[in-house]
Amino acid sequence: MNYIRKHKLTSFVILVYIIVVAFAYFLYKLFIGSSGLPVYGDRLDGIEKVPISKEQITNIENKIKEDGQVLKVTKPYLSGKILKVIVTVANNTEVEPTKGYASIVAGELTNEQKAFYDIEVYITKFYDCTLEATGKMDEEGNFTEPVTVKFRKDLSKNEYTLDYGMSTEEAVNYNKEQSFEIKEDGEYIIYGYTKDNKSESKCSIKITKKTADVQTREETVNTVAERNFPIIGYKKSGKDEFVWTKNR
Repeated sequence: MNYIRKHKLTSFVILVYIIVVAFAYFLYKLFIGSSGLPVYGDRLDGIEKVPISKEQITNIENKIKEDGQVLKVTKPYLSGKILKVIVTVANNTEVEPTKGYASIVAGELTNEQKAFYDIEVYITKFYDCTLEATGKMDEEGNFTEPVTVKFRKDLSKNEYTLDYGMSTEEAVNYNKEQSFEIKEDGEYIIYGYTKDNKSESKCSIKITKKTADVQTREETVNTVAERNFPIIGYKKSGKDEFVWTKNR
């Protein structure tokens, strides 16, 4: 007791330290320390009885690749009890035909496996033919200062885009250009062209350049239309049908 009276500040610091450590341990046990239980709890009980073989994985991958619109299939993999497949398709691909990939996945599994595993099929595509222009605009949508029209992404670094180009002419031109600068007043239509190993795409953007002294604001215009991809097909274990959505 005499020591505590003589060293009040030190004793107080030690006491606070003990309280903080104890509280931190309590929080750890409450939110993280789950008594050593596995991350998935007992949800994976019995998984060893219905393993998905490497041959099945390879068959799924190869059969989806047979479709002429498929650019890439990420090797199917398990996340807990969910079998996940990611497919990238060409730019001119329509949504409905791609839903057949889900049937390919399910068709390679046995009834026992389909009763145990959930299946998720994620289908997407790289919208490479997207032009955009950012600059000062007036209330009527005219650019009031020099503006550069460009592809939204650097296509030279995209693994799917084999060729690309930009032009003021409507004729296809794979000139490797990725930007076009507009300085003079007038109306312009800038065309973009891209090609992957399955299809070709064309996009265009109309720009009006009109110098003005009025107050203007920074705006971005682009050729992005309503996007249909990505879509996600999800089938719960034991169910027969896939539910399709953009955000599950």
